[in-house]
Amino acid sequence: MGIQLKLALRNIFRNRRRTAITLAAMAFGASSIILFGGFVNFIFISVRESTIRSQVGHIQLYRKGFLDKGSVAPNDYMIANFDEIRALAKGIEHVKDVIPRLGFSGLVSTGETTTSFVGSGGNPEGEEGLSSFTRIVEGKALSSSDPRGVTLGLGMARGLGVKEGDSLTLLATTKDGGINALAVKVRGIWESGEKAYDDRFLKAPIREVQRLLDNEGEVQSIVLLLDSTENTGFVRDRLAALIRDRGFDLEIKTWEDLALRYHQVRDLFSNIFNVMALIVSFIVVLGIANTMTMSIFERTREIGTVMALGTRRSGVISMFLLEGIVLGVLGGILGAVVGIVIAKAVSFVGIPMPPPPGSTQGFIAKILIVPAVLAKAFRLSLIAAILSSLYPAWRASRLNITEALRHV
Repeated sequence: MGIQLKLALRNIFRNRRRTAITLAAMAFGASSIILFGGFVNFIFISVRESTIRSQVGHIQLYRKGFLDKGSVAPNDYMIANFDEIRALAKGIEHVKDVIPRLGFSGLVSTGETTTSFVGSGGNPEGEEGLSSFTRIVEGKALSSSDPRGVTLGLGMARGLGVKEGDSLTLLATTKDGGINALAVKVRGIWESGEKAYDDRFLKAPIREVQRLLDNEGEVQSIVLLLDSTENTGFVRDRLAALIRDRGFDLEIKTWEDLALRYHQVRDLFSNIFNVMALIVSFIVVLGIANTMTMSIFERTREIGTVMALGTRRSGVISMFLLEGIVLGVLGGILGAVVGIVIAKAVSFVGIPMPPPPGSTQGFIAKILIVPAVLAKAFRLSLIAAILSSLYPAWRASRLNITEALRHV
């Protein structure tokens, strides 16, 4: 095998210019896959983390049936034993914080302007961990020391024409069906980057929301924030076992179940990536097939001599397949090196990106070095090299010995 490998390398580099062009094409293909794959993975992680740390958290707990019927009768699916559940969840490894949530909606008024809103009541200190992707543009975040202070999305604040310190009145339906009002002040204005969210949403301390809705001590959902998204599966399984053992009437939803936008983005970019990989692979196949075919034409007499000396047709096929495999390995390695170097250089500078559809904030993109993408690029180079060598190898093995020896 060692001798065959040496011969394959020698045959490949007989025509160095053509081999260099072929390797350059393969490196271009592999590095393109690595760069685009790294960019796509950066988008995936950015969308995932922004969704987790601005809205849904890593894991959410609900009363069974809430997700199916809670929108019609939310007060029938409240969780009353939050403190007990919080103590249970905090004992699980990797759980960073356990945050109560109480959703509500109604009307918000400045006295002159009134509009509808969707709101969320939460623990002000805990909500900080779920606001790392939310930018405070004016004022401050929620605080337990300011129970009547609320924060608004930038679009809502502009629509109402309010600023930090202005007074508002919240009107909402209580648990018993009555109408209740709560006087609050604007403590801060934030921007999440999602226009629809910023235009209608406000946040308030959960104690004041419970008082407004007249359901003291009850929460609608419980949000778990972990130290790392990769630990979501472990915590979910441990939490499910504890809930089952305690007989709690709860259901668990992870960020993957709740982050619809993330899955839409992932499906879109995954399809684009697969199409691009297919096109690049086709280009590489054509390049290697051309190199191998030209090599056969130039080495016709050599092939005839080898076959005249007793080498079987299968041996000729193996010889050219090995040359294709060597080309694939060299091209894959070269492409990986080029891709990594370019990815690091581009990531150091950053890629300014415009706001995505439905968002108001641009961002600086990077290209991640993803081992799975590196392996895929190398694998595609190798497979493309093998496939493109099959027909030239078969064609070489079918040469007529006499005609091959006469070839000039």
